[in-house]
Amino acid sequence: MNKNTYSIRLMVKCAQMYYEEDLNQGEIAEKLQISKSSVSRILASAREKEIVKIIVQNPMKDEYLNLEKALEEKFKLKEVIIIDSMSNDPEEIKKGLGKATAEYLQRVVKNGQLIGVTWGTTLCKIKDYVKNDKNKDVTFIPLVGGIGESNIDIQPNSIALDLSRKFKGHCKLLHAPSIVDDPFRRDMFIKDKNIQNFFQTMKKADISIMGIGSPFISSSTLMESGYITEEDVEELRKGGAVGDISSLFIDEYGNGDYFELNKRIIGISLDDLKKIPLKIGVAGHITKKRAILAAILGGYLDILITDSGTAKEILNLQYSIK
Repeated sequence: MNKNTYSIRLMVKCAQMYYEEDLNQGEIAEKLQISKSSVSRILASAREKEIVKIIVQNPMKDEYLNLEKALEEKFKLKEVIIIDSMSNDPEEIKKGLGKATAEYLQRVVKNGQLIGVTWGTTLCKIKDYVKNDKNKDVTFIPLVGGIGESNIDIQPNSIALDLSRKFKGHCKLLHAPSIVDDPFRRDMFIKDKNIQNFFQTMKKADISIMGIGSPFISSSTLMESGYITEEDVEELRKGGAVGDISSLFIDEYGNGDYFELNKRIIGISLDDLKKIPLKIGVAGHITKKRAILAAILGGYLDILITDSGTAKEILNLQYSIK
């Protein structure tokens, strides 16, 4: 049956069955005594001749969808998810990011996956928004050691444990500090057989969920924890650091090899971080715009979840590829 010979009556009848009566193409084919492929061609012809017009009702702001697309295309990201930041309240932004991340994880997490997490005041919000009533055969692990002795809920172990409970999955914990006094002590620490085994497990992660920090803002958790000193911060500033990811510092291009502080971190390396198949960065507020851009340029992110104000700033930042 050639589509040029389809009568208006046939196209209308077929379209009504499909779109109004909710019949599938097989049922329509049986009723009209034609093949399923003919039904498909008739429906396509009905759309071409505008007998059928499909309108997508978009309750979201077009501006955000366009902004997401612009960032995805400019930085070759798999997906960008943008939340509203009209209130400009950092705490509200963190809650919004936590909710968006929870929804994203519920969409993409599959049985059998190993999921690594870092730490922070944003990532600890994710658990509050996970809605799951089925057991998931997934395992959450921290990608870095603990930060300080307070604020237990923002620690990598706590975040991994909380998410494993929400997904009704499994969890493995890393009993180690994030930063030690010197590289020699770090090397001695990771010679422990249990730590070595955990490092090998980190390299097998299918997904990473990472906060992105800026050591130079007044609310920096790393500074508040006492794990890095003002002298460390000054040295980082002089060295060109703009942010940290998994407690590892990076410059504006995403490089971190030359920062002495990174040699004292007990956790996944920047090189191994890049190799994780699906890397999710969760961070917001314009104070982190350069840190987020550096993480993107360094190749540490496939997915970016941020707020609208920060997204606009990142898109407008001037940068060069080194």
